[in-house]
This record gives sequence, C-alpha cells and structure tokens, in this order.
Amino acid sequence: MTATHVDGVLVVGDEPTVTPMKTNSGKKTVVWEQTRTLRLEDGRTVYGCQHCDYTSPNQYSVRPHLMKHNRRRPHSAHVPSAANMTLANLLETATQIDKLTTDMEAWKARALDAEDKLRALRAQTR
Repeated sequence: MTATHVDGVLVVGDEPTVTPMKTNSGKKTVVWEQTRTLRLEDGRTVYGCQHCDYTSPNQYSVRPHLMKHNRRRPHSAHVPSAANMTLANLLETATQIDKLTTDMEAWKARALDAEDKLRALRAQTR
C-alpha cells in the first residue's frame, strides 16, 4: 500500500531501500524491506512506508514512522468496541477500569515506599 503519487507526481518505481550499512560479516548490504525507495516520474527519489502512503525525502525518517504500524495492539476479539456493548457491559467495564486504577495506585504507592526504604538503607551503608 505504498504511495502511488507524491505531491501529485506519479511513482514509477518502488523497491526496498538499500542502506549504506553492511551485515555483521561486512559482506552483504542491509536492505530495509519496509522502507521503500520510490522513483518519481519527474526524476526525484523519495522514501516511503510499505504499509501506508507516508513519504519523506529522508530515508531515515521512515524508520521511526514504522513504529506506528509495528506496535503491539490488543486483538479486537479481546477488546470489544463500545458501540457494540450494552449499557450493562459498559458499566461493568467502567467498574473494572476503576478497580484496576485503584489497584495500580496502591501498587505504585508500595513501590515508591520500597524505593524510599532502599534509598535509606543504601545511605546507612555508606
């Protein structure tokens, strides 16, 4: 789903991006499959994302963008859409979120207290 046009100019070539880096053995060039080298009809070269129409004139700008596509997302089967939930289910989910938030705050307080105690112990041993 790489871009087919960039700034209104047709993409005439789409290839994986060859980097200036070499493998650990130094014999092979590293190729980024998800970063695409796009040749445009007007002779320019830009770099694009394999997953969407994001493009940049800088090949190194595409790599951070790829994180948007690679983040681990919960499976939709485990996270129902609020639009498909009944009012009872929404209230139950809200109650669970409140309980988790309360539990998280309690664990955070315990962790901060433990850090303070550890800091005090370390100060005593110096």
